[in-house]
Amino acid sequence: MPDYPTRAELFQVGADAVLVRADARPPGRRISPDEVYTEGSDINLVLNGAASMAHEVLYQSQRRIKGLLLDGAEGEDLDRLVADRWSPTIVRKQASPAVVPLVFARSSGPLAGVVMVVGTRFKTLTGLEFELTAAATFLPGSNGPVSAPSRAVTTGTATNVAIGTITLPSAPLPDPDIQVTNMVVAAGGDDIESDGRLRARARRFYLAARRGTVSAIEFGALTVPGVRSATVIEQLDTFGDPNGRVDVYIADPNGNGNSSLGSEVALALYEYRAAGVVVQVVGATPVYQPIVLLLRFQAGIDTALAFDRVRLAVTAAVNQIGPQTTLAVSLITEACRRVPGVIVLDDAVVTPAGDVVPAVGQIIRTTLDLVTAAP
Repeated sequence: MPDYPTRAELFQVGADAVLVRADARPPGRRISPDEVYTEGSDINLVLNGAASMAHEVLYQSQRRIKGLLLDGAEGEDLDRLVADRWSPTIVRKQASPAVVPLVFARSSGPLAGVVMVVGTRFKTLTGLEFELTAAATFLPGSNGPVSAPSRAVTTGTATNVAIGTITLPSAPLPDPDIQVTNMVVAAGGDDIESDGRLRARARRFYLAARRGTVSAIEFGALTVPGVRSATVIEQLDTFGDPNGRVDVYIADPNGNGNSSLGSEVALALYEYRAAGVVVQVVGATPVYQPIVLLLRFQAGIDTALAFDRVRLAVTAAVNQIGPQTTLAVSLITEACRRVPGVIVLDDAVVTPAGDVVPAVGQIIRTTLDLVTAAP
């Protein structure tokens, strides 16, 4: 939207009008330019006051016009615009707490039955507290481990704490021998949704309106507080056809996810996935690996068809490994060997040159387009 006139420009408009009118007056009754431009003179004060009021009116007018446009509206204006023009179900996500399963164990003492009720709090060395959202129970004679879900007491990205940092009870436990820790990162803690992210979600609404599509499932996952990214991949069988299963990879602002956050997403997706379709939610960020193959073929077979089957077999094999699992070159070669007529030697895998180790919070994936033949 073009810039509106500055207060100085509006003052000049008024000054020009006054001086034009002054020229039409007889000598002795004219307002001189010196009076107009002398700070503090009566006419200077009148013109500056009028310019300031006109500038404020223009500012408010342009602000209200911007509030009618998705790229111009901000804050509450954007909230109202999205609810009115897109859907009242698209509400700005508020700051969310991280969620994480806590693991309890004990090794000594009488091993009496113990119940840690919902709301029991545990904390990190820095004082960030998490409370149980389901009871954790030790049966008599059991030393665990026992797992129970928990949620941060506060909100924001600071609650996405690392593995092994929730280690202290906030108050004495019924059994002082009980030890607590988090075996996975806490995930899902986020700050209030920014205008830019709300605009991006609104733009996806109509693509997802029919539900049951890839874009709809991604949209549904992104409605969950704490989920910053969602990637949906249809699983394919060895013929390249969808097999009725869908993988959804989610991540919080730190690029992490866990089973607790995944459970919340899976629940939200009941309203977005197609009936009968199995949706598996994985707390990880996919990293796509190019794979270049140097293969030989037995005489008399259709090499193009055989290589297409190799691409399908390799893609299916790679996309079955779990989060933070190394992609071994041997996995790729074994997938190639399963295709009849293909000769797989030690140099069959050109890329990657060795096993690929994902970083924390990552999961290795590939696509048919990324599986190619060496030149």
